[in-house]
Amino acid sequence: MSGQTRLLLDKNVVRRYFEGVSTLAYGRALAEEEREAILLVHLAHRKEQRLFIPIEAFNLLQVHGRQVAPAETLVFLKCVEVLYHGRYFKRWARRLRMRTFSREDAKVLALGTFGTNEAGEILGVHIIVTYDRPLLTKWELEREEIAEHLLAMTGNLRSPFAQARLPDVRRPEDIC
Repeated sequence: MSGQTRLLLDKNVVRRYFEGVSTLAYGRALAEEEREAILLVHLAHRKEQRLFIPIEAFNLLQVHGRQVAPAETLVFLKCVEVLYHGRYFKRWARRLRMRTFSREDAKVLALGTFGTNEAGEILGVHIIVTYDRPLLTKWELEREEIAEHLLAMTGNLRSPFAQARLPDVRRPEDIC
């Protein structure tokens, strides 16, 4: 299981998944982003990918998802794991904010770098999956500088945090 690619789905991908499931329930044609989100979630196991969602998304699904679409929410939650804020999450998010990432984008990137599962067996993910175009664009432009910034930060940390690596940031269509 450790050889599996770990993917963090941001809230936009989760939203498109549920919009797509709702669209299918009404017998309408799926939008491209809805189709990609559904395929990503349901084909992940076959492609040896572990899917994660932020704890905040999990909490929202626990409250609202079970009221609006209980069966779909249960199916989705069986396909994903929760990624929790690990040690150094806040520090890294703050440093990303200083690089002019939005608060939300900084949190997603920090979670992808310093997030962990409930058992604390993993550190970060390999890929953050998003439809957020500004995040994707900024990531492409500044990836190298951000990697250097992370290396400078982790150089003084103890293991396993010293081995923290930046995840890649991609659209679902690049994964499916």
